[in-house]
Amino acid sequence: MTDPAGPPAAVATVTAVLVLRGPASALPETLDSLARQTRTPERLVVVDPGVDGNAVETVRAHRGVADAIPSITVVTVPGAASLAYAVCSALAQDLATGAAAPDPASHVWVLTSDSAAAPTTLARLLDAVRRSPSVGAAGPKLLDWTRAGALRSVGLQLTRSGRVIPSPAPGEPDQGQYDRRTDVLAIPATGMLVERALLAELGGPERRLGDFGADIDFSWRAQQSGRRVVVVPRATVRTGAEPAPDDLVPSDSATRMRRQARRVALSRCAWWTLPFLAAWIVLSSTTAAVALLLAKRPRAAWAELSDIGAVLTPGRVLGARWRSRGTRQVRRRDLQGLFVPSRTVLRHTTDLIRDEVALEPGQLESARAAAIESGPVADEAQDLNVLGATWASRATRNPGVLVVLAMTVVSVLATRRFGGSFGERLDNGLTGGETVGVRAGAGTLWHAWLDGWHGSGLGSGAEQGPHLVVLAGLSWLAAHLPLFSAPASPAGAVVTMLVTFALPLATLTTYLAARVVTHSRLPRALAALAWSTTAVLATAVGSGRLGAIVAAVVLPLVAAGVVLAGRRTGTTTATAATVLGAAVLGAFTPALLALVVVAGVVVLLAGHGWARVRGLAIAVGPVLLLGPWVETLVTRPALVFTGPGLSVWGTDQALPWQIALLHPGGAGSYPVLLSAPLVLAGLLGLLRAGRRGPAASVLAVVALLGLGYAVVAPRISLGVVPHGLPEAGRPITAWAGTGLLVFALALVAAALLGAEGLAVSRSRGGWQALARWPVAAALIGSVLLSGAWLTWRTVGSDLRAWPDPRPAVAVDQAESGIGNRMLLLTPEGDGLTYQLLGREVSDVARSLPTPSADRTSSTALATSVGALFEQGAAPGALTPAADLSDQAVGFVGLRTEATDPRIRALDATAGLSRLGEHDGVTFWRVLPGGGGTADSAVAPSRARLVTKGSEQALPVSGSHARLEVRAVVPQGASLVLAEPDAWVRHARVTVDGRILAPSGDRAAYALPPGPATISVEVLPTSATWRYAQGILLLLVVFLAVPFGNRSSRRSRP
Repeated sequence: MTDPAGPPAAVATVTAVLVLRGPASALPETLDSLARQTRTPERLVVVDPGVDGNAVETVRAHRGVADAIPSITVVTVPGAASLAYAVCSALAQDLATGAAAPDPASHVWVLTSDSAAAPTTLARLLDAVRRSPSVGAAGPKLLDWTRAGALRSVGLQLTRSGRVIPSPAPGEPDQGQYDRRTDVLAIPATGMLVERALLAELGGPERRLGDFGADIDFSWRAQQSGRRVVVVPRATVRTGAEPAPDDLVPSDSATRMRRQARRVALSRCAWWTLPFLAAWIVLSSTTAAVALLLAKRPRAAWAELSDIGAVLTPGRVLGARWRSRGTRQVRRRDLQGLFVPSRTVLRHTTDLIRDEVALEPGQLESARAAAIESGPVADEAQDLNVLGATWASRATRNPGVLVVLAMTVVSVLATRRFGGSFGERLDNGLTGGETVGVRAGAGTLWHAWLDGWHGSGLGSGAEQGPHLVVLAGLSWLAAHLPLFSAPASPAGAVVTMLVTFALPLATLTTYLAARVVTHSRLPRALAALAWSTTAVLATAVGSGRLGAIVAAVVLPLVAAGVVLAGRRTGTTTATAATVLGAAVLGAFTPALLALVVVAGVVVLLAGHGWARVRGLAIAVGPVLLLGPWVETLVTRPALVFTGPGLSVWGTDQALPWQIALLHPGGAGSYPVLLSAPLVLAGLLGLLRAGRRGPAASVLAVVALLGLGYAVVAPRISLGVVPHGLPEAGRPITAWAGTGLLVFALALVAAALLGAEGLAVSRSRGGWQALARWPVAAALIGSVLLSGAWLTWRTVGSDLRAWPDPRPAVAVDQAESGIGNRMLLLTPEGDGLTYQLLGREVSDVARSLPTPSADRTSSTALATSVGALFEQGAAPGALTPAADLSDQAVGFVGLRTEATDPRIRALDATAGLSRLGEHDGVTFWRVLPGGGGTADSAVAPSRARLVTKGSEQALPVSGSHARLEVRAVVPQGASLVLAEPDAWVRHARVTVDGRILAPSGDRAAYALPPGPATISVEVLPTSATWRYAQGILLLLVVFLAVPFGNRSSRRSRP
């Protein structure tokens, strides 16, 4: 006996729906592929959208299709908005004309005019659908029509929020890497094979979600209804043919497709998560747009912002949700595995950021070429060098890295004789030479530049140099470095690092900048060594000339930027970086700013096309960035010839012939003749390069300008050394080294230019080949000897770790809310010099003395100092200490010998209490109220509430009495600030937002009684200019960030 046979399996039928949309030129190849299918469709429905009447005739005339498919029907669906809608409308018309009703064995295969399927595509799609009853739709792997082996889609990858993840990336070569992909959230309609019954059950596509959105929405709803959507990588369809000029191809832009995907996500999420998902789309899109703007991808940033448009069309979202109600059969969490996980999104974002790293154009093209394989090749043709060189091996073979490391060792050894340990110098900063020891952080330096009243002691209203802004930024970094504790003086730490590592920094920047002259590494490394071992830089390090050190680091880069600006290959990024570097250069060395402006004007006049715009930017940009400082340079021309540490206070400089050999004189100098080979190499380079263009002439002019300035600088009188300082009364002159920096850089560039074409590559002998030329050999020898001299003899011992002359208690009170000062007295002959030390600083290096017109009157302070000793023998006299207390002087220090009778005089002064002695300075504390007996007396403070019978200290929060505090003001009280009379013109005092006027010219303000918020603010010198400078700085920094490149930005949206 045998079991009865079951009912026969239903025979699958396939209706191919060919929508005539897409390039008409691709239609014949699509029809050929349809006729070659190993499993041909039973019926073909041709959908004519009414765009091209000749397309229908092309189908009817194709003999292969007519022979392979017995039933061909033409249906007209005019104005079809989407592919899926055209298919559904055509099927509805076909059903109305008598076609069989849909059943589980009936399937629809969707094609367009440019859908050329492989011969086995339909058979494999049908096998995937029929193999499992849970599969409702299957899609093929979509390949690019024009580029063989380039992928377009292997299913659609989305996040829960509707963000489309391009996996594969457009144009990615097909190497089988996605052939294991099966279940996906969605598939494109092109090439899709779907059960006709499922299509009817779901009611077709959502027309209002767009073409791409309808594809995602249909698949998503199929998944929610309990039917799987799969992709069959072994089934392939070529699509995406380029349209002809006369073709009318309706298609969605990438921006619209993004919005459509977001709308689908909003339509298919849980109702209670809809507002949260909408908020997340707005937040994530805005954040991504900002990040892309920083990456210089404005079009991609705009595309991200366009996603917000999905949230702004709630009617489409709510309508789609209403029309699809009741179709969900599975829980949303059951579809979790179909969405792209967050870790994949994070990895994708990381890849995008890595792709934005600026590559050289050659590297970029090489990377792109390597991304596409040409196909299988013989095993013996494969490159067996699959392991690239490690970074360590590359570094050991890179001359630039080697010379920077060598100069780092030289620099550390050359500064070993500086006073104090390196840790002490790093914590407190340097003093001696041209440096001025300070205890300051980023905020202190920032307000020293920003505020209209600034500076140490009583302060001043003169414009401060913008180099303080640069140092403030570096100080902030020094105070926030991870794994390192903040130094006591972040500004001092910055100065120490710049001085200590000036040589390797200058070596690095010169090696990089020399690419504008030659790409050969060995000559560039030699040029960098020659630059960093010049006597002018060694002298700058030995004397702490901060302006020259910064110029030695920045000047090569700025010069290279000017050269690039004049070339056709110049870029906006390089020009913006040059503008930024020129502004930094001008902030530290104004004389070099003038040279850069002249260079920009030359590029403007002699350049062509966009080079003129770049020249104009270089000529004008730094001037605008420096703002009011340029006006100060015009009104005080002496400042043009100086900078932090760029003046000579009363001492003699080198002779003219020594200057011509790059020696300005001073600490750190080495034998003069060691620089002769560099001068000779530069001159010979000018002669050799003179026949190859105007570059040699330009370098010759620049060299003459630098040398001329250096020779004349010692004769330029900028002022007189003030009384009480060494060399008092002698003239202050410009430093010759400023011009020598220009002269030396021109010589180095000329030598490089002249060496172009010589056999100095590694394959032709390397360093040994370079040494065959006598001048080159002499230059190498002089560079090595100079470095050896600096290592052996060092740059001197003029600099040392700065010891704060104040006791710890004075430092604490100066930086606390009390904000008081210390008066430091130093005997000078029969008289005394005094210095007022507080939380404020003026500068980190000497420049020029403050002009008498800008000096703050200190008559009251001088009177109090004199009265200290005049009345020291009268114990009942409280006036000197009381006057000091009123000026917020909380401590008095006397730097003298222990036998000085002035110590006994101060001991006997009422109101002073002796603390002790440290480093040759004896200290006294000024008692509250100057030693008065009133119970209400307070310690010397910067801000006080004063009434007839009492006073109360108010805590300050910044330099020069800046504060904001909530207090109860007694009847008849005044706010008294220990600041000079001129301070009131630069400050604003408010009570609950109401501005108060001072009582006369004194820094005292009558306050209304009662609880109030008291605010004291020091106003900027020019608020409008400061805002303009800030906006311009942000723009220049944004343009200067080397993130991405022109080729990458053109190739990607």
